[in-house]
Amino acid sequence: MDINKIESIIFNYIDEFKVLFFPEQWSDIFLDYSKNEILALLFLYRKKNANMTEIAEYIMAPLNTATGVIARLEKKLMVERIRSTLDRRIVLITLTNTASIVIEKEKAMIAEYVIKIYGALTEEEISSALSIYKKVLGVFKESKNQAKEETIPVRKLKKIIIE
Repeated sequence: MDINKIESIIFNYIDEFKVLFFPEQWSDIFLDYSKNEILALLFLYRKKNANMTEIAEYIMAPLNTATGVIARLEKKLMVERIRSTLDRRIVLITLTNTASIVIEKEKAMIAEYVIKIYGALTEEEISSALSIYKKVLGVFKESKNQAKEETIPVRKLKKIIIE
């Protein structure tokens, strides 16, 4: 496919999908919180509590980045650190009541859109859309894995002669 044709397709889709990125469509949480903050909140909502390593792995960020994310969420009164009752050395991160209420509200809004979308599509269209979605995700995951493999430096082994 011609690069100009691809560029045209991309810009046409951006023009059509820009409605998804307008603030009026979404609540302020998508504007007031970073991607990593939202991912951490959703992870904690589902898991109830987690340690910093688990959060870092989930948001695919280094531990120091995850620590900064949680610190910002603490300042916004969305999470709190608590000591494990089983082992006082372990610090767990949990959502505050405020965060749980915010996430419930967001879930309801998103569910409303999903219901409208499903109502506008046939079963065949839903099946096709999900199939395409899985294939697109597969391409991105494959590309990410290839990029990781390419950036891993090859270490040369140094032979040490032992007499």
